[in-house]
Amino acid sequence: MIKSIVIIGAGLAGATAARALRAQGYQGRIHLVGEELHAAYDRPCLSKGALTGTIAEPPMILDADWYVSADIDLYTGTRVISIDGDNRQVHFEFGEILNYDRLLLATGANARRLAITGSDLAGIFTLRSRNDSQVLKQSLGLGRSLVIIGGGLIGCEVATTAIKAGVNVTILEAGDELLLRVLGRRTGSWCRNELERSGVRIELNTQVSHFEGEGHVKAVVCADGRRIEADTVLVSIGSEPADELARSAGILCARGVVVDATGASSCPGVFAAGDVAAWPVESGPPRSLETYLNSVMQAETVATAMLGTATPAVQVSTSWTEIAGHRIQMIGNIEGPGEIVLRGSFDNGQPLVLFRVFDGRVEAATAINTPKDFSIATRMLANRTPVSTEELQDVSHNLRSLLKPEVMTLV
Repeated sequence: MIKSIVIIGAGLAGATAARALRAQGYQGRIHLVGEELHAAYDRPCLSKGALTGTIAEPPMILDADWYVSADIDLYTGTRVISIDGDNRQVHFEFGEILNYDRLLLATGANARRLAITGSDLAGIFTLRSRNDSQVLKQSLGLGRSLVIIGGGLIGCEVATTAIKAGVNVTILEAGDELLLRVLGRRTGSWCRNELERSGVRIELNTQVSHFEGEGHVKAVVCADGRRIEADTVLVSIGSEPADELARSAGILCARGVVVDATGASSCPGVFAAGDVAAWPVESGPPRSLETYLNSVMQAETVATAMLGTATPAVQVSTSWTEIAGHRIQMIGNIEGPGEIVLRGSFDNGQPLVLFRVFDGRVEAATAINTPKDFSIATRMLANRTPVSTEELQDVSHNLRSLLKPEVMTLV
């Protein structure tokens, strides 16, 4: 009988798993342990409303009263220092030991940092936590200069937010286009143009050499010698799964805790979900997906598996962002094999969808300012719906009708 479940990591994945366990009727102990002082909160808003101050605090994932009513033992500001898989115990920093029948690792990821000269100067930030957002917000102001190193999702979201607040923003991207990994070249190029139209300066193919300043950063110096003045610097070059505990315990890791499609790790009774988990995906090797929606799906899958009903859930990356005033939603790997089919046009400012079609079926999609079409595209992908590229392209053709078997046509 399962009497005690310990969840290390009290963020989105951890809180979602705790809720799912109670929803499925589990009545034993749930110990939810987090290093941050706050219970689970909405992280996507940290680069948006929380940064501008339009919302006073990031919304909580679960009401504070829920933890009490659900009889959750919530530990905040608490660090676990080791896992004893043989004896099924976790050890806290200050000596406390918890026994577990099942253990969930939901420790998330840590922001990558630059190990270069001047990286310890004040005014250089990363953005991962509520505290990071609050400190960064205090450094931004009308007429001040912000240099963002890295043109990924968080970097572009912060640029969108800061330029609206009257900050002078420069993005330095090492690659030859923004957002290549998550949005692909076509949409990345379009986002770059939209950001530049809003006033953001963007430098591609740019390597950073070092930072200048005395106590506080004053400039970013590029490898080619260019010097870009900066009151504030945001380092936004991705993250690394926080799998240190697992590795120390001898649990198999490869850029995250390696798990099967139920979230089970190489150690009996130990599971992982969220950004720390290298989870099986539809194409390619297991990896950390780093998305809100996938974290929720993984946590719910793990909760079921921990209670003895394993329902494997191979993942398809699903996420959204807001850049330069546009809502962008994406599912799957848009840069994979097949044909890119464009429904709409990047030139007229109207809603559009990019589909990646392979072997007559939608394998990935990116939607700009059209959540209804994205919902339909998601169903096409999930249902393996046969499609016609001509009908996908034809904006006069109702996209929803392609879900009906009688009107579907094989390519």
